Amino acid sequence: MRVISVTGQKGGVGKSTTAMNLAATLSRANRVLVVDVDPQRTSTSWAERAGDDLPFDFASNTDPDVIAQIRRLDHDIVVVDTPGNLQAAPVLNAVLAQSDFAILPITPAFVDIDPVHETVRDYVRPNNVPYRLLLNRVNRARGDRRLDAWKELLDNGEFFAGETGLPRFTNHIRMSALVEDMPLEGRVVTQYNDTRASQAAIQDYTMVSLELTSIWANGGDSLSERKV
Repeated sequence: MRVISVTGQKGGVGKSTTAMNLAATLSRANRVLVVDVDPQRTSTSWAERAGDDLPFDFASNTDPDVIAQIRRLDHDIVVVDTPGNLQAAPVLNAVLAQSDFAILPITPAFVDIDPVHETVRDYVRPNNVPYRLLLNRVNRARGDRRLDAWKELLDNGEFFAGETGLPRFTNHIRMSALVEDMPLEGRVVTQYNDTRASQAAIQDYTMVSLELTSIWANGGDSLSERKV
């Protein structure tokens, strides 16, 4: 089993969307469970709209004692949608203590930089969890030059208190109305028909999930090793 935490202290960066859609693409070859431990219950509301149609299992629980037992579950991959505020720190620490990997979505916006750095510094690293930042909601209509500039910014660590850049996924998720509407429709990326918009979204999440499994196949992450 592998436990993936989708985390970050700032709302609006797409934690729930990342958790649900990566779970969908990973469920093509794995038995996957999504666990919503966020009191805001965004993923839970999404799952309730979907009913029995999701391609993975779903559960919701915010009790740290229950979360501590997550590795006893019978799934290949557990994806955890975590809370985005400091008041839920005990829950976040309980999840990260059980996690093999953390994904931190970040949108190309200056206000996202400090929160993601603080999450890594105060929660992810103290729990010794390998991680990657994921550029999310990227507006390609504004050009590849802006995307390249943001990748360089994250890599050189200009805004990360003088330390070298935080590790990120090579792939990214594009902004689209289709992705934004998924929670309201109770659907995930693999449930859409073969349209240009759906194919773009499917490609993005598929490439991130493939990159994630490649990281695991090559020994996890050089930053740290998790004990199972």
